[in-house]
Amino acid sequence: MYNEITRAEKIIEHDPNGLVVVDRNLNIIQFNKAFLHIFDIVTNHKIVGENVNNVLEQVFFPSADIISEHSMIKQHKRTGKIVQLITFQLNDEDNLSACFFVDTTSHFHNKQKLMELKKETLEKAHEIINRQMRVAQEIAGLLGETTAESKTTLLRLLDVLKKEDDIHD
Repeated sequence: MYNEITRAEKIIEHDPNGLVVVDRNLNIIQFNKAFLHIFDIVTNHKIVGENVNNVLEQVFFPSADIISEHSMIKQHKRTGKIVQLITFQLNDEDNLSACFFVDTTSHFHNKQKLMELKKETLEKAHEIINRQMRVAQEIAGLLGETTAESKTTLLRLLDVLKKEDDIHD
């Protein structure tokens, strides 16, 4: 059993997602290095026993029922990091809860860039369509003018030829 606990602790310690375990008063019982890294927490004192909201310098958990925040996406004001909260109860006699913080910042920014690119592309497409419509209308206008001029000229020519035929008859 000891090896299994040690193995599990090593896995959690190397997980890129931040993990914090809190008691019913939201005091930190345990955390991993990724928790400190994601929120850029540099501390010379122990944060075990501190309120998680105080350590994060903002209210991530408005109540002791952190399960109600499951799958919420929140932005850390100081670092700008966007994290998804995966909360769960440990179901033990100590009534502890835990939260994984999944850093989705790069995914969020990539999604925003893609949306901006789509918006720009749509604007360009509208510009091109409008320009093509103007050109088509100009071409149609010019074609109409030349057709009318051609018709007038041809009708005059026919009239002249008809008068010439009338004179020769």
